[in-house]
Amino acid sequence: MPADIDKAETLTSSAAARKTHVASPPARRERRRIRDTLAIPAYRRLWSIGALITTVRWLEMLALGFFVFELTQNEFLTALVFTLRMAPMLLFGIVTGFIADHVLRKVLLLSSLAASGAISGLMGLLVLSGRVEFWHIAVATFLAGIFWAFDMPVRRPLVAEAVGTDKVGVAMGVESTTMQATRMVGPLLGGVFVASIGMQGVYFIGAALQAIALVIALRVATSGMKSDLGRVKVFANLREGFRYVRSSRLIIATLAVTMFVNLWGFSYSSQLPVIAKVELGVGAVALGILGSMEGLGGFLGALAISAWATPRTYTRIYLYGSFLFIGAVLLFALSKWYPLSVAILFAGGFGMAAFGSMQSTLMLTSTAPEMRGRIMGVLVVCIGAGPIGSLHVGLLAGLFGAPFALIVIALEGLAALTLATALWPELRRGIPPRPAPITVTALNPAS
Repeated sequence: MPADIDKAETLTSSAAARKTHVASPPARRERRRIRDTLAIPAYRRLWSIGALITTVRWLEMLALGFFVFELTQNEFLTALVFTLRMAPMLLFGIVTGFIADHVLRKVLLLSSLAASGAISGLMGLLVLSGRVEFWHIAVATFLAGIFWAFDMPVRRPLVAEAVGTDKVGVAMGVESTTMQATRMVGPLLGGVFVASIGMQGVYFIGAALQAIALVIALRVATSGMKSDLGRVKVFANLREGFRYVRSSRLIIATLAVTMFVNLWGFSYSSQLPVIAKVELGVGAVALGILGSMEGLGGFLGALAISAWATPRTYTRIYLYGSFLFIGAVLLFALSKWYPLSVAILFAGGFGMAAFGSMQSTLMLTSTAPEMRGRIMGVLVVCIGAGPIGSLHVGLLAGLFGAPFALIVIALEGLAALTLATALWPELRRGIPPRPAPITVTALNPAS
């Protein structure tokens, strides 16, 4: 009799589950998943920190591009600022990933926020004094870029730790949505602020937002890992990281596409102030609106991805979103009409959201937890290809003009993505990512 009762209860539960599944549309289930993820206090804090620092990033970068072009009237120097902001990711990405795996991540998070906020405050004072020169901006931008390089190998593994592997996709979708929202608001505010309260005001606001992030970071809990940086073999650990990368075709493919998009896609933004002023004939506020359109499209695209993406669609969203984004760069370069340029960047934002949300998702879900810091450090290096792209587009713009430079980099980027599709067909096959096995015998060899 008890067995019959158990069987009946099981059948009843199964029927109820099927009924619930039918009654609950996919969008409602996904909204519930997002709410459940945001209900985790540790994730909420880390998400708030990410929202604040990305707002500062887009706020300062667009305003700084406009300010530098006004100061120097030089397309190459304008592009150089973007290069200097991202160069530390290329130069130190592997090192930051290694440090993140062996030092308490909360300490790194607090240190980077404090240092970056101090740089913004000091630069605000320097601009206010009227003595700022280009080399001041160059040095400060490079130093801020060093601390920016710690975000991905430090904060995002903390996010994965806070939510668990099964919720990483949802968490990264929310992260991407937030980043697109800040990418929409940041440039818009940057354009308004640089025209109203000046570059010093932009710097001071950035310092204040980073101070708020620092206060929130004080309450971030970690796994309790203690610093063991002095007891490890640095080069042995780095070799383990590269060996792990080579063990997964999906990780390699994700890194390759990341490099291509940063090299030939995102570098277009270094010429956005030049095109707005010279080609489209608009000022700082209209430039802010133009820059925010990519963020608006990205925000809406990231919302859709968070609600509907499944592990089987991750790689396809990543690949085809990359094509859409670089294709929009090509069309933007050809446009001579401001409203059309706004529409093109809005559409390109959907592609950028697909690329951005799936980039970290694929890396985190394809990597064992013990290796995430180092692997995200490798990702930072690939993102660091952006400075090379900015130099490339800056040199071309100086010789032939900004529109021609963007046409060249967009065509190069589309050709590179086509090659990636041929080399790694798994990107378009829709296979759910799984952590690659750790085949090494020692992840942390003692000295």
